Amino acid sequence: MKATEITLRRLIQGDQQLLVPLYQRQYTWERQQLGRLWADIRAQVDLLADQRVDAPSHFLGSVVLAPGPDLAPNRSQWIVVDGQQRLTTLMLALCALRDHLVPEDPGHRERIDELHLINKFQRGELRYRLLPTQADRDAFKACVDAVPEGRLGSLVGNAYQFFRTVIEEFDDPADPHDVARVESVLLDRLNLVLITVEKDDNAFRIFESINNTGMRLSQVDLIRNYVFMCLPTRGQRVYDDHWKPIQDLLDAKAMEQLMYLVLVLERGDAAQYNAVYRGHQELLQAMGRDESRIEAYVAGLHRRARHLRSILAPQGDGEIADRLRFLNEWQATTTYPLVMRLLEFREDGLVDDAEIAEALGYVESFLVRRLIAAVSTSNLNRIFQRLAATVTADDPAGEVRRELSAARLYWADDDQLRAEIRNRAFYWQGRAVQQKLVLRRVEESLGSKERVDLADRRITIEHVLPQTLTPAWRAELATPDPEALHSSLVHTLGNLTLSGYNSELSNHSFAVKRAALGKSGLAMNQEIAANETWGELEIRARADLLADRAIAIWPGPEKTGRGSAVSRDWTLLHSALAALPPGTWTSYSDLAELIGSHAVPVGVHLGSTTVLNAHRVLTKSGQVSDGFRWPDPDDTRDVTALLEAEGVPLDATGKADPARHLTARELAELVGLPGADIVDDVGEFDPASGGAARLLAQLNDASGPQAAGAVQRVIDHWVKTGGRLVHGTSAGASCGFARRSGGRDVVVGRVYAKTFEIPFGSLLKRPPFDDLAMREELRARLNDAPGVDIPVAKLNLYPSIPNSRLSDPAVFDVIVATLDWFTSVVSQDE
Repeated sequence: MKATEITLRRLIQGDQQLLVPLYQRQYTWERQQLGRLWADIRAQVDLLADQRVDAPSHFLGSVVLAPGPDLAPNRSQWIVVDGQQRLTTLMLALCALRDHLVPEDPGHRERIDELHLINKFQRGELRYRLLPTQADRDAFKACVDAVPEGRLGSLVGNAYQFFRTVIEEFDDPADPHDVARVESVLLDRLNLVLITVEKDDNAFRIFESINNTGMRLSQVDLIRNYVFMCLPTRGQRVYDDHWKPIQDLLDAKAMEQLMYLVLVLERGDAAQYNAVYRGHQELLQAMGRDESRIEAYVAGLHRRARHLRSILAPQGDGEIADRLRFLNEWQATTTYPLVMRLLEFREDGLVDDAEIAEALGYVESFLVRRLIAAVSTSNLNRIFQRLAATVTADDPAGEVRRELSAARLYWADDDQLRAEIRNRAFYWQGRAVQQKLVLRRVEESLGSKERVDLADRRITIEHVLPQTLTPAWRAELATPDPEALHSSLVHTLGNLTLSGYNSELSNHSFAVKRAALGKSGLAMNQEIAANETWGELEIRARADLLADRAIAIWPGPEKTGRGSAVSRDWTLLHSALAALPPGTWTSYSDLAELIGSHAVPVGVHLGSTTVLNAHRVLTKSGQVSDGFRWPDPDDTRDVTALLEAEGVPLDATGKADPARHLTARELAELVGLPGADIVDDVGEFDPASGGAARLLAQLNDASGPQAAGAVQRVIDHWVKTGGRLVHGTSAGASCGFARRSGGRDVVVGRVYAKTFEIPFGSLLKRPPFDDLAMREELRARLNDAPGVDIPVAKLNLYPSIPNSRLSDPAVFDVIVATLDWFTSVVSQDE
């Protein structure tokens, strides 16, 4: 190889052509890369404007060229092995600069075209100095030929438009030489290292080894490149017949997914997502240089691309399309290898539609029942990879059901499903769209004519018994311990429905909600409205009714004698206790709420099984249970002394510090239950609205008039200083204090009826509070308030301060000062 420092002017001079081969990826530069290049160009322009012509020019990178097929003494053609992104970009910048200059002097068109963009005396595609890969050629030629409509809808056209825009903004009428300096920089002050290889060198090997420069090639890029290097005589035909149709069917992300799925179908669970290129390379190497086999391989990719397209964008109204839409909306990508195999069986005529629909129904049931039972999804990928490799066309539905029924896979049977629906906090399980899909299936089973559009942000999960327990609802529950009953019922499936009017329903009494639900077009809401009251009896009864429907919709595992699942899976409880941060504690009732059980069996389990951090599970009041025993009878440690030593202080009455208590919601956040994360704020909270009046009424009832007044003064201060008030999906139940940063709301605090919450769990996802030091400073400032002691263990959670403390002027002043500090920090980050 020979390496030479060169400029763009020298690289493209003369009667030559730079040809980007089939194995190269498409043009990929977007605004980030283009903006960086423009900044470099501007820096060089400034040097010229200051007449610093001796200053160093800018090194842009390398370009690797190999002799092209039409290289001859009278024609200079070179293959661009590497550097096509920057070369294409520079040529597009020249096109934009030319078109900027033409209105002032039409002669610039001929000058720039003939010197830099075209070979005047060549015809057809040989006319262009640079000829990009096939997918980009039309758009690039449209830029060179000044055909506006040909540039639309492509990254090539976007890049051209970027340079038209920045050059237009840069052109200063008072400086007649500024655009000329841009041209000079493009041609003479962006240095390249030109590497030329001999005709017999392995151009692709060189290309493969140096693709770390510029935008890194994706695994799909490398696979395509390798494929067409193996097709010296059939490349164009295979590209036209198979590869281009794949690109037309799938976007870049889906193509990467396709390559992984194909590898799974070929190699089973040995396939690795991060080694997709290497896996395909090994498949191709096994074919030797047999172009017919390689062509068949690409044809197979094309076939499977059609199947993936039908998964990602199902068409039609049949049962198969309905099942595929469900899996697509569920985002059940782990099931795709099995689904692809089933679709192959159908295309080959080995099974009929009914068998495929039945098999997909079992897959759907497996996912839904495991979600309701809170079974971890961590092993789903391997489960479906193995099943895709073993399932046959003899009895695919039966095989799918039989294999998924193994006890170790925890496909809940009918009895377990009933128990889970009655007791499990369904609202914390899975993503919101998955919860909505479950409820939509139930609604569809009722023969509803109103299809629920899950894409509508107004459609949310409604808690009939609200998440905030108001005095009216305490009376509705009619029990000596309404808080405990509320915790055990509020997030269960029996209490949940779909509504587009969540913010209006909010925490209203059941009488108000009943009237609204009775007018709903959803049959499930009309069923709820048929009840006179809404308490434990009604919620349990609805849970049983929903269980009957779920069993009918989603058939369970085979009764094979092997068992379908254990009677109680304690994995979630063990995971939550293992995740307890140092210096914190939780209660039996919080754990029971988390796993959908009751406090008594939780206590029995912890007393009979060695579980990490079990001694940090206390009573609801924060005391060591009278019945506490170490599982090992020989363990004589003093549990209160151990708690103190581990940073859980106890007062004189033996009660643990309530600031170090982790609630069920915080436990759910610790173990990563998606539903536990705080709901995104959806709109402005209007201080003059009915929702604000309801919140203040709740504050009065729950925290007293002095605290309500203090909270109102904090709200007034926040609004006066330019802050925004936002609400979540339950407007009126809470009010968030937000500032705009980076185009998004950053919420520093949220007022509930009893507490002022600090959402560290949300802040950690928002700059600058994604920096732990910033959250620590926020915590330290709040802890300056008398009686406030937020532990460091809650820096990723949602600690709160009782609203009653805000009635203390010293606490009020600290809260206001902290909000002002937050404003200054976020303003600096904009």
